[in-house]
Amino acid sequence: MERLFEVTDRLAPGLLRWSLALVLLWIGGLKFADPAPVVGLLEASLSFLAFPGFVYVLGVFEVVTAVCLLGGVALRWVGLLAAGLFVGTLVIFVIAPGVSYGDAGFPRLTLAGEFLLKDTVLLSAALAISASGGDGAS
Repeated sequence: MERLFEVTDRLAPGLLRWSLALVLLWIGGLKFADPAPVVGLLEASLSFLAFPGFVYVLGVFEVVTAVCLLGGVALRWVGLLAAGLFVGTLVIFVIAPGVSYGDAGFPRLTLAGEFLLKDTVLLSAALAISASGGDGAS
């Protein structure tokens, strides 16, 4: 059993970094394919940011963050940048209960609420990468 934990200890940091990079690359890229869903989410929460240009800027930050994670560049800082992106998403979860819960109310989540809530885990992953300095380049 100890051997299994040794393998886990060796693989987990790199897998966390690579999986977070994949998520950021994918969701960042989707913002360029169609910014409308994010614009709609912003209209319901942070309406002053609800325009395609802002969504494209978010997409750039997400893609650049993903590339840095993949390349192992400044991982402590990149982890904090990623954490900031996820905090921004979680702000919507908190300030727009209609988006998060819809007509059903707490604790039933809408699909958008599920999308937003998963960022708690991604935020933790980003902080773990920053805290570890990105150890585990595998």
